[in-house]
Amino acid sequence: MERLDKKNMGMKRREKILEVVAGITADENVAINYAKHLEELFESLVPNRIGKKYEEAIGEEEYEKAIHLCASFYRNKPDCTVEELSGKGNYQKQEAENAIAGFMREVNIEWEFQVGDIDFLFNPTEIQGPVNHEWLWQLNRHYYWRNMGRTYTATGEEKYAVAFEKQLLKWIAQTYIPEKWNGPGSAWRTIECGLRLLGSWQAAFQAFRKSESVSDVALLLMIASMHRQSLHLIAHPTGANWLMMEANGIYTFSSLFPEFSDAEKNREIAAQRILKEVKLQILPDGMQNELSPDYHSVVFNCAANFYRLAIALGVAETIPDELVALLERAANATIALSTPSFTQPRTNDCFTMYTEAIAARAEKLIEAKSEYTYVRTGRREGQPPEGETASRFLPYAGFAVMRSDWSADAAYLCFDVGPLGKAHMHQDKLNINLYKGNEELIYDDGGGQYEISDMRNYAISGHAHNTVLVDGMAQNREEPKQVVEPIDAGWISNEQFDYAVAVYDDTYGNERIKPAVHKREVRFCKPGFFCVSDHLSAVDEERHTYEVLFHLDTTKMSALKEYKNAVISEFGREYEVALIPLDEEVSIPELKMVSGQVEPSIRGWYNGRNDRDLHEATTVSREIKDVKDYRFTTLLFPLKAGQGLPQIKKCEDQKWQIVFEAVNYELDLKNLDL
Repeated sequence: MERLDKKNMGMKRREKILEVVAGITADENVAINYAKHLEELFESLVPNRIGKKYEEAIGEEEYEKAIHLCASFYRNKPDCTVEELSGKGNYQKQEAENAIAGFMREVNIEWEFQVGDIDFLFNPTEIQGPVNHEWLWQLNRHYYWRNMGRTYTATGEEKYAVAFEKQLLKWIAQTYIPEKWNGPGSAWRTIECGLRLLGSWQAAFQAFRKSESVSDVALLLMIASMHRQSLHLIAHPTGANWLMMEANGIYTFSSLFPEFSDAEKNREIAAQRILKEVKLQILPDGMQNELSPDYHSVVFNCAANFYRLAIALGVAETIPDELVALLERAANATIALSTPSFTQPRTNDCFTMYTEAIAARAEKLIEAKSEYTYVRTGRREGQPPEGETASRFLPYAGFAVMRSDWSADAAYLCFDVGPLGKAHMHQDKLNINLYKGNEELIYDDGGGQYEISDMRNYAISGHAHNTVLVDGMAQNREEPKQVVEPIDAGWISNEQFDYAVAVYDDTYGNERIKPAVHKREVRFCKPGFFCVSDHLSAVDEERHTYEVLFHLDTTKMSALKEYKNAVISEFGREYEVALIPLDEEVSIPELKMVSGQVEPSIRGWYNGRNDRDLHEATTVSREIKDVKDYRFTTLLFPLKAGQGLPQIKKCEDQKWQIVFEAVNYELDLKNLDL
């Protein structure tokens, strides 16, 4: 009888709440959905934290009054002082106009929803291809709501608030937690829930909560949905960078909405998850274990958000010193890896990341360091990182960073001698990225969009990286994803040269066979040029075809008649790059330059993500056939447009004399480490 009475009471309560929300929608099912959200909200809030009048209204089941009092409480709360969560800040008015009109751009693909009626479960790539599930997932991150909110705050134009309420109510009505919430087509993938709670929804809430165009019911439905999302994340933790975003979302929501009965408990759970994951993911050299500057940034920012919010809440003393030390280590790794233009090389899945973003946050949160200021101000203030040279080696990530100095015009090469990475990995051991000043001369494009296509498969394969093919096969390894001991790459860095060496002795091709071993040595002859030496050795006693690849983001190349198989780029910018071989003379490799090829295999494409689109580029290669062993040697010269070529003279067996930019170099190919 008691259980039946409670059931009847619950039905009566919902009927009363339904009467309040009936004016918002004519759809009975949607009204029931809204009523369930509000019912959950009333059950989860601690009434006396909202106020005595609200507590009385709830006790007397005066839900219309309770809704108004609760909404008034949240409309009048002090503004959030954390800049990242604020409804104020930089905004793009045209993007806000696009959002209220239903014109969306996700993963570089545009789609227009008629009269601004967004379908949050629609994915245009399933119609027009190639299929990319990220389109729908990223649509549901609602970054455009943050911008709409900040545009509203800056302009005061109510049309943004009207459009926001329409989209919010549509989203709550349309989306649900599917059985496979982390699968394609789900608006409740845990990463999106985390991102909404840690950023876009908070900023939108702060911006629109005081607008008269946003009804009391809509405001409370938003809060109820955020609580529901936080419970979803509590119940279904994942791992790696996802878990950092999920836990950060829980911590952020529970901190900003302490009126919920479970806020303190959920905040503690989130804090424990964040601290555990940061310790697991940040390597001893400071890189995040996925070995992608993109996901390194995600993890750093989640940990920094957590720490920043703890400071704002006045509970920074609850954060262990170890977290601050890990943040510092991660920030230092970002600076160590930085290119001359203060971007990050694209390693594994990555788009163009800016070092300044992490340096600026580190400067605010960690004990001030001169190099953070140096990066943040673009060298105008502060001092570059200290060290015997400007070059760095990260022995757990496996990045050998060779740079002439810390100037804006430095020569730079990143040599990857490390493991695959815990996720988002590419088949790219021994890959190089070459820069001069703010220009990328030999690229790693970061793997393109997360679509289901042959082009994506190509972009993450060894075919799309600056390494070597054996019998047309690219490297294809499964392990190691992470190392527990520092890598020995023979690292040397002094005023005259930098040097590193590594071996790829794992499998090639889809069948994962081991026909040959590839040893690559890279020497930076400071301050002018780089020598890349590739020694291929058969391990099966058979004769093979070897091909060394370099990728340049241009379709314009020229042969250098002065040297056999030498080529130079035609970027048309400040710098070009000359690739000059010093190959063995027994048999001359065949030079190839391919752009925009799709048959019989893909070659010569730049696969951009986020800041870049897919476009034709050039793969420069040299191929030698029917040999057991062979050594390719390639000199890479960054040249100012119109600058004279280097003078290269062979002195004796494998010893060369090179004059470049009025500097004399002696190069001994037998002893590149001397």
